[in-house]
Amino acid sequence: MSERPDLPKIIPVTPADTPAPDGIARRAMLQTLLGGVGASLALPSVVEAQHPVQHHLASATGVAQAQKKAAATAYKAEFFDVHQLKTLEVIAEAIVPGSTTAKVAPFLDQLIAVESAQNQRAVLGALGAFDMAAIENHGKAWKAITAAQQDALLQEASGAEANQSKLGRPFQNLKGWIAGAYYSSEQGMRELGWTGNVFHTELPGCTHPGGHSG
Repeated sequence: MSERPDLPKIIPVTPADTPAPDGIARRAMLQTLLGGVGASLALPSVVEAQHPVQHHLASATGVAQAQKKAAATAYKAEFFDVHQLKTLEVIAEAIVPGSTTAKVAPFLDQLIAVESAQNQRAVLGALGAFDMAAIENHGKAWKAITAAQQDALLQEASGAEANQSKLGRPFQNLKGWIAGAYYSSEQGMRELGWTGNVFHTELPGCTHPGGHSG
């Protein structure tokens, strides 16, 4: 998709901690995204307060460790199998463009590997629901259908009738994980205005009204 989900439109100029070492500045940005330092910047509203990704993002050290592992050139999944990881990667890119280069799928593999069994089952169920919908509608798994076909199913999952869609709940689950992962990456944080020192007053060039935010 060409739009980001629920990006905040205005971000106050807020000095971050000194970027030396960089980890301190990144921690300040993450705390601000989560509303932990009293600033008005927050994660896009697509990430619900009770979503399990919030627990992971509250630990800047944990985020940094997971991102370091996810950045490995020959990444080997710890939780997902090869098909599941690729399916998540394709879904993530469709929901938040740029997720592939931000290593969202391997990053989430790291987080979900240490999640509760209940939350793990929910994610696997959501991935399975997208695959099943693709097969029922187009005779192929999600990763094999066209971008236009994926978009149509995502529109159904996020639209006004989403509660009646088989993909409604799975979409909301995955959307939270994906948006949280993307906007906690350096790529996502810079899109929100972080430069390593400050947060911009506006999102440069951002005019997106919402994306798949059903």
